[in-house]
Amino acid sequence: MQIKNQVIVITGSSSGIGEATAYLFASEGARIVVNSESNIEGGMRVMEKIKDMKGEAIYVQADVSDPIQAKLLIDKTVETFGEINILINNAGGYESQDFLTASKESWLRVFDKNLFSTILCSQYAAQVMLKNGGGKILNTASVYGWENTGDPTGMAYSVAKAGVISLTKNLAKFWSPTILVNAVAPGYVHIPRFDTYPEETQAQMKAEMLLGRFIEPSEVAEAFLYLAKNDAVTGEVHRVDGGFGLK
Repeated sequence: MQIKNQVIVITGSSSGIGEATAYLFASEGARIVVNSESNIEGGMRVMEKIKDMKGEAIYVQADVSDPIQAKLLIDKTVETFGEINILINNAGGYESQDFLTASKESWLRVFDKNLFSTILCSQYAAQVMLKNGGGKILNTASVYGWENTGDPTGMAYSVAKAGVISLTKNLAKFWSPTILVNAVAPGYVHIPRFDTYPEETQAQMKAEMLLGRFIEPSEVAEAFLYLAKNDAVTGEVHRVDGGFGLK
């Protein structure tokens, strides 16, 4: 698929992986829909930077774990650009929990952010794509979604991301060849919060990857671009984990 002039919806794109992905796709000539739940300032900043790059972009504030707001995001995209070519489900979040005491509500919060947001946006975007002849859906999974790789204090996150991986494969089977569905599973991606961790904690995290360093958001963005361009890949989960899975 040629990326130029394609309409790309990127949930959770006011910072981190989503922000880097928005800039990379914009540099390829895509029209970008920036989204965030609460970081309005960040979302507007990303949109304005894309415009400074001579690109096309809009910003839509929406909590995509809510059905009404997820539909609003898709409807606003179609209203503005007339179509959706690629949906990148990147919205998510980690919440540390003690498994023995974690409440059902805390599990549902994590599921909402990581799994149900992906389900809802895929539902609404796919309706547009199927009507218009096809498209692509790309999901942000995690190495924690693979077997035996989860964090004991992040059990809900690991289970939610495992659900994203399963959803990716099942939707690929269900919609192929009209809609190609793939995922990217990052390892520890460098975010500002990590810089506040003690040096010992950062060193331990880096040591879990063969590269011995954090992964940059731009490196994950490049994996999304590869999957967006390639028309012969579906149902795959592309690891960008720095060798985490081999440790």
